Amino acid sequence: MSWVEIFDGRVNWLGLDGSQRGSVEVGRRVGAAVPVADGSLLLATDEGFARLGDDDAYTLLVPLSEDVSDWFLNDAKCDTHGRLWAGTVGVNERGLAAEGAGALYCLDTDGRVRRVLGGVSLSNGMDWSPDGGTFYYVDSRSGGIDAFAFDVETGSLGARRRIVELGFPPEVGFVDGLCVDTDGGIWAAVWGTGEVRPYSPAGVLDRIVRVPVTQPTSCVFAGEALDVLVITSARRGILPAELGSQPHAGSVFCCRPGATGLPPSPCRVELRP
Repeated sequence: MSWVEIFDGRVNWLGLDGSQRGSVEVGRRVGAAVPVADGSLLLATDEGFARLGDDDAYTLLVPLSEDVSDWFLNDAKCDTHGRLWAGTVGVNERGLAAEGAGALYCLDTDGRVRRVLGGVSLSNGMDWSPDGGTFYYVDSRSGGIDAFAFDVETGSLGARRRIVELGFPPEVGFVDGLCVDTDGGIWAAVWGTGEVRPYSPAGVLDRIVRVPVTQPTSCVFAGEALDVLVITSARRGILPAELGSQPHAGSVFCCRPGATGLPPSPCRVELRP
């Protein structure tokens, strides 16, 4: 499996047994790395969508421009038709997410990009219901998880509704990355709490999976049976005095919570150098 370190601009490969499979520094902030059938990776970066070839060469394919001078693409995922969805985060002068300065984009299979949703403050996790008819999306500063009606054939978003409300401000904790299991459950990594929270499709909290760090960033089901929940975490922003109580901050964790995940949708975006 691959995972990224955004601010170090690094793409890593890791076996579920904990073995390191190498890493590549791409020289840009990179929010996501999505496998493509030809063996390359499609990257969401701070200048747009790029390819990382099997020779580790970085090639910008689709540049983006935003209204703020500093921004980056964050979390990204493919829908069942192979379109790549990714959202931006605008960065203000204090180095924080700029309110409403980001957007959600869709990179269609023909390589054209659509700006689907504006006014986003901190674009993060996304996934689809097992039937593909609902798109779950996180703008972390909004305090919860939203669901959109989704047209699988056209890739269009419909009515938006709030399904999960955390009930506390982003300064305490916020939803970061998420994934959906085969029963439609929504597994959300909640930054600041040390928790991964599975919710029903109706937004009802099922239980809590705890990790020994305060900043879980995302989660995904992996393994041959897709029954291993892999949880990433961040070390950035934790004061040195606090690291003694969570020495594993920034590590990758895994567990078998009793659920199984959906197989990842293959990326079918036409990549042109």
